Amino acid sequence: MSARAWLRWMGLCLLALGACGDDDRPAPDAGEGDAGGEDAGRDAGFDAGSDAGFDAGFDAGPEPTPIFRNAVDLPDGELATAALRLMGAPEAGGSESCSTCHAITRQNIRHFWDLSDLAWRECFADLEVETAEAARAIVSCFEESPGVFRTANLGVFATGADFEWFGFVFRRAFGAEWEEPYERFRARVRQPPEDHPSFTQAEFDLLTEWFLRGTPRVENVLPALDGPGECTPYVDASVTRLVEEGERSGWSARNREAALLMQGCAGAASPTDCLSAYPLVAETPLGAELGLPAGAQHRALFEVPYRSSYWTKTSADGRFVAHGGNHEGAGASIIDLQRAVVIGAQAAYDPGFFPDGSGFMFQGTSRGPAVCMQNVLTTGSPTFIDFREEGCSRTGGIALYQHVGSSLDGADHWVVTSLWSGDTGESLRDPDVFVSPTASVTLYRLSNTAAGFDLAGSYEISTPWEGNAVISPTMRLMVTQLADAEGAPLGFVLRRIDITRIAGGEVTNIALPEVARYCVPGGKAAMSLDDRWIVTHHRASDEDAVELGFTGPDDPAFAPYRGVSNVYLVDVATGARTRITNVQPGQRALFPSFRSDGWIYYLVRVGGTGSVPEYVVATDAALGLR
Repeated sequence: MSARAWLRWMGLCLLALGACGDDDRPAPDAGEGDAGGEDAGRDAGFDAGSDAGFDAGFDAGPEPTPIFRNAVDLPDGELATAALRLMGAPEAGGSESCSTCHAITRQNIRHFWDLSDLAWRECFADLEVETAEAARAIVSCFEESPGVFRTANLGVFATGADFEWFGFVFRRAFGAEWEEPYERFRARVRQPPEDHPSFTQAEFDLLTEWFLRGTPRVENVLPALDGPGECTPYVDASVTRLVEEGERSGWSARNREAALLMQGCAGAASPTDCLSAYPLVAETPLGAELGLPAGAQHRALFEVPYRSSYWTKTSADGRFVAHGGNHEGAGASIIDLQRAVVIGAQAAYDPGFFPDGSGFMFQGTSRGPAVCMQNVLTTGSPTFIDFREEGCSRTGGIALYQHVGSSLDGADHWVVTSLWSGDTGESLRDPDVFVSPTASVTLYRLSNTAAGFDLAGSYEISTPWEGNAVISPTMRLMVTQLADAEGAPLGFVLRRIDITRIAGGEVTNIALPEVARYCVPGGKAAMSLDDRWIVTHHRASDEDAVELGFTGPDDPAFAPYRGVSNVYLVDVATGARTRITNVQPGQRALFPSFRSDGWIYYLVRVGGTGSVPEYVVATDAALGLR
């Protein structure tokens, strides 16, 4: 595997620094403790010698190359404490910053260093950037596909994306046309993200110095973690009542009562008769063997002509499908299935649609996280939105990888954020989930003003060792992923959401009692609009060989299936798990989400990294399992 390919595999965590599986290299903090003196960590990382603090102020043409970074002369122990404080580690006296989205643990620092080590060697080997060709090579190194930038490709150096050196690289690479790609780059990779203070040059110098030395003395500051141990599956008796209530009064029932027009359902006698105008997967290049269980329909809704980026979500009516990635310069896309067009969106990733059809959310817009009324997509047949349209509003402070829901009483809309692990869909195994005993979730309350959405409050609740939080569309349940101290996912935790209000609807308290654990593998989950199902995708490992129909992991026929991604349903009431796709080698079924009537949309990729086309596929498999 090439170093570049390895970087793409390693980039399971999107934000500034990412996180992924272990490897055989020595830990960057090999100079732990006082052994070897203050400089014991210098040889553990990449060479930070005389080239680490460079003043490239020579004349490289009409514009001299700006300084990238300056060397910092601090002992390793002081440097470790200062760097970890900047990253938000409470043990170093820090808060916020990187810790908003990532657990600042020894394990995560190791993985951040892995990414930064390779980024230093791959993308930052030529800091003088004397030619346009050299600048274009650097820009290409930052990309996951042409025009789509990936934070993990920069490692810790993404914290300097606002600095002059990066702007200079884009000017040298693109000439007079530099501003548009540079702004796309900044919106995509800038760390800390919008609504967090940017690092100063001095802070960037300090942080990168520590990583360039190999993160020495990390174990002097950050404690070892024991983890939560094993996952024990159970389902509380109250969950059955919650599911029954969801069937009677959840968003699926409410949208039926409101006669919400579902995409592809005109003239359909029942939900299973919907989408009949779209071809069955068996009639497409994807092949007849994609779908399960027997009798379920899998229909190809749209051939995506570009490389999508991160999570794909659908609107409650199934008309819109959104994700990061775009082939015409916009950072993200919203596919309008009714018009069969792609609406370019000046955003990065992390779409979300409210279950009542009132609005949608995106991260990485020019205004930071933004929420829009859904009529922004239906008024005037738009082909591009920049989130400055009437009906769009900024919702500052909401971190990445958020998930949305709406109260059934219509009082408010909600967003949840937590520690998370990014999932590009390219990895051959499920992402690690780096959490800690101090992990928490934050629930944000939004009010719909009819002209937009206003942030009306936020509530932080402790959820030790849990991350990747998802609220159900009804805002009655929350599902998280449980992980151990090494980041290995152990299963899913289901929590009931108890909201206490006073007269007038003001929220005074939120409690999250645990009601079930499902000890099954997978990536980040989604829930159905009636609270009945959890849906996720899972990459095949040796433990799945028999379930996939092979004699075991040593069966030669299983080898090409190792790492393929299938979609699975988990019955919330019973914990029963059902695989609903049967992908073949080279195929990946990813990022499933529900629309209101129980159809599931998911993305299918074929071929290697960056290959196109991709396909949006819909299945009624959940409807047949009731």
